[in-house]
Order: sequence, then C-alpha cells, then structure tokens
Amino acid sequence: MKQIFQKIKDEPVINISYFEADAYAKWAGKRLPSEAEWEKAAAFDEDRNVNRIFPWGNSLPDDKNANLFESKIWRTTKIGSYPEGESYFGCHQMIGDNWEWTSSEFMPYPGFKSGFTEYNDKWFNNQKVLRGGSFGTPKLSTKNTYRNFFKTHERWMISGFRCAKD
Repeated sequence: MKQIFQKIKDEPVINISYFEADAYAKWAGKRLPSEAEWEKAAAFDEDRNVNRIFPWGNSLPDDKNANLFESKIWRTTKIGSYPEGESYFGCHQMIGDNWEWTSSEFMPYPGFKSGFTEYNDKWFNNQKVLRGGSFGTPKLSTKNTYRNFFKTHERWMISGFRCAKD
C-alpha cells in the first residue's frame, strides 16, 4: 500500500466537490483562489506587463507543457511533469490534468449580452467556476481565460483544486 500511495501522493486530487475542496483548503489554513487570482497566476507576465494566452506563453499546448486530451494519458500526472508549462509565477500544470475549483460564482462577465436567454440564464445560478482544463479537454478548447462551471455539491470526475494563501 505504501508504494501505491507514493505513486499518487504528488498528483492532483480529482473527483472532488467544491465543498470538499473548500473544506480541505480551510483545514490546511488556506483557501481556494478566486477566479481572478487563478487567472493572474496562470496568465500574467510581470516582466512584460501582459497576459499570456497559456501559462507558458502564446504557443498552443503540446506534450511538453500540458496533459490534455491529445496526450492520451487519461489520468492526472505527477506535479512538475511539465516544467515547460510553468506560469510566470512558477505554478505548475495550470492547464491540463484537472479542472480546478475557484471560490467565484459562475456569473456573466460585466456587459455580457446573450442571444440565448433561455439557455444561459439557467447556468448563472448556484454554480462555481472551474479553470484550467483537464486530461479530457482538447487542446483547442482551452486557454487561460476559458471557464467551466459546476454545481458545488456534485463531484465531477476531473475536478480538483489548488490552494491559495494570503
């Protein structure tokens, strides 16, 4: 059993609800990041004072910088497996492996106008934002600004989290 634990202890936790992720963060003396904090950690390049499309820059994901659908690994990977995918702030695997819960409510961005009111309005209610894509997300369907959302009480197979600290 110890050998199995050793293999997975450095991999992201998945299949976890927002409430479980939030409870763990609090237990650890931390918290879940807001959506804006997550995006800054993934996208901002302080030296150039610009946002990158992906944590590593503006080039599309490949097997050197992210574990996405095309990797065909079909599970999370050890943290640090993609050093070429690191963000400016040194955060690993912000794109790929698992969708990450944030503390932010899923709401439309200011000024958002939908052409499909009957479709979109039902989603802007009782859901939290997840960011980052997963091993099941195609590379053309993700970037630092891509958002996902899910109900807080439900476990989603490829949802996980990262903690923030003030």
